[in-house]
Amino acid sequence: MLKYLLALSALAVALLTFACSGSGEGGRELLITQTDDGCTPESVDVERGEKLKLTGKNETGDIYELEGTNGTQLEELIIPEGRTRSIGYTVPDEESTYDVKCYQPGGASTIVKLVAGAGTASGSEDDGDVESAGGNDDPADTTVSVELTEYTVAPSETSVAAGNIQFDAENLSAAQVHELAVLKVQADGGFDVMGEIEDIPAGASGSIRLQLEAGTYELSCLIVPGEAGSTADHYEEGMHTEFTVE
Repeated sequence: MLKYLLALSALAVALLTFACSGSGEGGRELLITQTDDGCTPESVDVERGEKLKLTGKNETGDIYELEGTNGTQLEELIIPEGRTRSIGYTVPDEESTYDVKCYQPGGASTIVKLVAGAGTASGSEDDGDVESAGGNDDPADTTVSVELTEYTVAPSETSVAAGNIQFDAENLSAAQVHELAVLKVQADGGFDVMGEIEDIPAGASGSIRLQLEAGTYELSCLIVPGEAGSTADHYEEGMHTEFTVE
C-alpha cells in the first residue's frame, strides 16, 4: 500500500488512553497514536472476551491503517491525515496475544500487541469482528492472475477495462507468507485500499473480486517486519507494481 501511513513525530507524544464508556456499547476505548516514527503504545493488557473501541489518532500528514495480523480478526481501518477513526473489537476468550498492525505502506510500521492474560473473561458472546475481504458475489467481468514471489508482484495483465475484476493470487514462495493488496493511486500521491487477500501461505492461493473504476492502481504486498514471521518490509523490498483500469 505504498507510502500509506506510519509516521510518529518526535514531538508527538503517543499515548494509549483508557476511557471506560459505561456498560456495553463500544467498551473500553484504547487510543493508538500515529506519528512519523510509528505508533504507540506497542503493548497493552486486555481481558479475555473484553469489548474494546480501538481509536486511531493520525498526527501525520499521510494516511495510516490499522488492521489485524498474525491471525487477529480485525477489519482494516483507514485513518486520513490529521483525523481520528474508531472500530469495535472483542478480544477472543482465550489467553493469548492479539496483534494489530499500525502502518503506512512503505513507511513506519508498528505491531501493537493486545495481551490477554489468564484473568477472568468478561463473558462476551462475540469472538470479534469478522475480517472482510472487500469483494462481492457478482460475476467477474475480468479475471487477473497474480503471481507472488520474493519480492515481486506479477499480474497476467497490467491493464483492464473498468468493472468487476477478480484477482486470483498465487504465492509461489517456498517459505514466505505474502498478500495481495489492491491500492488506488490518488491525485496527491496517496493511496486508497480497495481490498486485500491477506496472509497467503507459501504454495497457497486466494481470490478477491472488486468493482474498480478507471484510474491508476498498484498491486502490492504490505507485510511488514513482525507480521507473519517476516523480518522484511515487503513493499520496501520492491513488492509492488502499477496496474491500470481504463
